[in-house]
Amino acid sequence: MTKAPPPSEKAPGRGYGNIYTPHAGSMIIHVQRESGLANRTIILTQRQVRLLRRGAYILGTLLVIVLVSWFFLAVQAARVPQLTLRVQHLQRDVTRLDTLQTALTALESRFQQVQHMLGASSSSPASASAAAPPPTSSSKAAGAATTDAALAPANASAAQSAAIDTGTASMPSQWPLDVAGTIVSHDDSTTAISGLDIEVPAGTLVRAAGTGSIVDVSVDSTGAASIRIAHRDGYESIYGGTRNVRVAKGARITAGTVIAVSGGATGSLPPHIHFEVRHNGTSVDPMSLMKRGPSNGDLQ
Repeated sequence: MTKAPPPSEKAPGRGYGNIYTPHAGSMIIHVQRESGLANRTIILTQRQVRLLRRGAYILGTLLVIVLVSWFFLAVQAARVPQLTLRVQHLQRDVTRLDTLQTALTALESRFQQVQHMLGASSSSPASASAAAPPPTSSSKAAGAATTDAALAPANASAAQSAAIDTGTASMPSQWPLDVAGTIVSHDDSTTAISGLDIEVPAGTLVRAAGTGSIVDVSVDSTGAASIRIAHRDGYESIYGGTRNVRVAKGARITAGTVIAVSGGATGSLPPHIHFEVRHNGTSVDPMSLMKRGPSNGDLQ
């Protein structure tokens, strides 16, 4: 029977390390090599153990933060291609919207031009006369206010050619005002005055005496405007002393269209407009042509 070696003797074998804590809070690390010739003992105090434990906690926390940050950055990096593709789609949509807006603006402009042309060409002398009956005394003020608010200045870009269409143009035979007014001067062969000076309150609507084209609009240094309209058969009508012009040169208009408003007093004359009719460049008496309107009484 083989006896076991005494407890004091160490059995041969591989080296090992012993870690134990003989005192509360302290730590002793004993390292022994295989040959047993070189031993080392490491003694850690209670304070060193606490510091080692805190360092392990801090290192673990930093490691967790690094891992979480890396995961977040990896997720964001994976989204970059999708965001880039979405931005490209949005840019294409914006480009399409700009193109559609430009096309819509062009179509709207063309529609307004066509509407203006159809409105000017669809009127005849008979229909223009029937569409503009003389206002009654009870509706003059209300009609003038409504018309003044509803009519806007003509757009110069929609002005048409000044050439006269003999099928739609008419004679200047309609009184250019909604009221009869008072004639303060008249064409007289013994004087240099041509046409009529008609006294009316400042701001009275001035209307075209017939269908035709605006061939000239001029404004003098005082702000008074003169408008010249070409009609059929060589007739022209001229409206002087007006303000707030509502038409542009080259525009086609129908009889009764509001072209301006009357101005204030000039010189020795009270507020009035100058109305003149010419035939082939020669001044004629407008009263000889008037067929509609309250000029010197009802001429209906």
